[in-house]
Amino acid sequence: MRKHLKSLLAFVLLFIFSLSIISCEGKGKIIIEEPPNADVYINGKKVGKTPITLELREGKYNITVATAPFIEETKKNVQVYFDKTIVLKFNPSPKGILNADSIPREAEVYDKREFLGTTPMQVKLDPGIHEIFFQKGKLSAVRKVNIEYQKETKLFVNLEKSIVHINVNPSNAILIIDGKKYTQFPITLELEEGIHNIVVKKDLYEDKFTLKVRKGYELNVSYELKPLQLPPVQAYGPIKFTNNGKYLVSMGKAGIYFWNINKFKPEISLWDPEDVRNFDKFINFGISNNDEFVVGIKPIRKLAYQFKNKSKRDKILIWDLKTTAILSSRLYDIEAIFATFTKDNSKVILLGKNGTIYLLDINSSNLEEKENIGNNITAFSETKDFVVFADSIGNIYKLDKSSLDIIKEKVFSSKINAIATSKSNKYIAIASNNKEKLLNTVDLKIIKEKSFKENITAMAISPSDKQIAVAFGRKVVVYDKQTETPLYTIENLPAPIISMLFKNEEVLITASGIKTPYVGIWKKGKLLKKWVQTIK
Repeated sequence: MRKHLKSLLAFVLLFIFSLSIISCEGKGKIIIEEPPNADVYINGKKVGKTPITLELREGKYNITVATAPFIEETKKNVQVYFDKTIVLKFNPSPKGILNADSIPREAEVYDKREFLGTTPMQVKLDPGIHEIFFQKGKLSAVRKVNIEYQKETKLFVNLEKSIVHINVNPSNAILIIDGKKYTQFPITLELEEGIHNIVVKKDLYEDKFTLKVRKGYELNVSYELKPLQLPPVQAYGPIKFTNNGKYLVSMGKAGIYFWNINKFKPEISLWDPEDVRNFDKFINFGISNNDEFVVGIKPIRKLAYQFKNKSKRDKILIWDLKTTAILSSRLYDIEAIFATFTKDNSKVILLGKNGTIYLLDINSSNLEEKENIGNNITAFSETKDFVVFADSIGNIYKLDKSSLDIIKEKVFSSKINAIATSKSNKYIAIASNNKEKLLNTVDLKIIKEKSFKENITAMAISPSDKQIAVAFGRKVVVYDKQTETPLYTIENLPAPIISMLFKNEEVLITASGIKTPYVGIWKKGKLLKKWVQTIK
């Protein structure tokens, strides 16, 4: 009997010892004392209030301490070790709720590098701006979201399409995307990945764009109708087009500028390296027929202190347009007002203010006097084949760029103050005071005459020869050449116009002189505007 009691007692002791081992096996402790009376959650399940001591099996836990429904702190992946005690301190802060979902679902969601879960999901985050990253396989997207205290913010992402928020100013315009018309703005669209064709238009103004989007991307795209003006380089005339029609050329505060004719942005600039601050401005320039060379006239006045005598001198510079390298830069005792090239590009033709015609050899830089017409030259223009200029007593001259022969015709009895040549080489328009005459280019004979109430300061003929623009200081009138009916008027210009060009039958470019630099671009009499696309 005693033997059985001993065996039973040994068994009971062994059982109790085993229970004690089992109850302690693989466990550690976590102690949380602050903040007091806060709710404690282990992996989302409430386990009590602080202060609290927890016995947990070895492993990782997400522990949350909350003093109010939206004031809490979560420590993720807290490691519990066997037979170790960890003391944790919490500092709960305000939270808001992010409710995230996606197409397709089960996308991983990150706040920066912190993994939040997979969609659909709900999580509490600190108030403020968060960059939330979604990813499922090769599909991904990033969205910025503003989390507000005690509020729920919903965030939905279509990883298979692009979200595009579009705004148009003015809002009464028409937007066409891949042939589909939209008239209400702002608007948010889901677009397939790829390149989309955009047309935006209002009244006279219409422009085309492309928009490239990728799956999961979110873009803010705006279209704004803005006046098309040259950048602030104090551009002034005379103005010309390159012979290939690619560039509009003007002068400005730093030299000679070549503007992209479609974007009206400077792509090439030529300057004097001996006067980089451009104290002395260019007054005119010429372009060779093949667009390879440019000549500029720069009267040296502000820097004339370096000369021993007080004679007026002009610096004539010649550039290679392809490289913008200077081929020649010399001072001459002349007062030139016009420059161009001979047909073979071997010489520069210079017209002096006093009526002298000069020839400048490009290779040797030697200057020779061809002849003097005996009167001051007052106006000039050119085509690919000839130079047309006029004098102070009403004579007009045509100089052939190949033969250098000159023909002369008496057209007015007084000073000629403006000349325009047609692109077709058929017509020459000239003006003296308030009278205009249209001449035949071949023999300089008068075709028709027209009188105005004001003195003419500049003229231009449209590419089709159907329109003539006439400037009267700060006003421009464009009329039909055949019927002489006014088509439109541009008034109250900021400066008197000295030079004009038609880009096409709708667009006219006006330029003022060096003292009041201004270049205006007009479409059917209204300041030209272009739609500008901005993508963010």
